Amino acid sequence: MHYVYKTDIYQNSAKKRWEYWYVGPNELRILVSWLSWNAFKEYETWEKNCLVEKAG
Repeated sequence: MHYVYKTDIYQNSAKKRWEYWYVGPNELRILVSWLSWNAFKEYETWEKNCLVEKAG
């Protein structure tokens, strides 16, 4: 990513997600993790279709 200057969370509008980037020595940029903007909707759908009963 051309706009990643330090280790932080960034919004990637092109891919519609948040990304956590690590910037190490010699400006090495590593995408550590990302989360889709619609992840919560996908999780709710998965939870409704899940066959495992909730504990408690």
